[in-house]
Amino acid sequence: MKDLRSFIVGMILMVLLLQFLTGHGAAVVLVVVALLAALAGHLRVVMIAVALPVLLAGGLVAVSPWHRDLGARLMTGALAVLVVAVLGDPFLVWFRGQLSTYGGGLFGGHP
Repeated sequence: MKDLRSFIVGMILMVLLLQFLTGHGAAVVLVVVALLAALAGHLRVVMIAVALPVLLAGGLVAVSPWHRDLGARLMTGALAVLVVAVLGDPFLVWFRGQLSTYGGGLFGGHP
């Protein structure tokens, strides 16, 4: 099984190398970026679908005086996941604009 996996990974790497050497590297990068964008969209949906029930469960658990700390931890984690899922894209768009405006000077380098 391990040999088959190594063979498949090797063949994929050889095809990618040949695509770059023949001048089709931009198309490969475009396909990879499109796949990663679709994966990020699906991951956002999964994050929201998991965080909302956990937020509700944390609220229900926090009603009990003996489990208030556990409920607060569950709600805090769920809120953090929701913030990342909802505000991640707008932050990255803003950050890309800042990098294009200020260049490397944003991190102490020369623009």
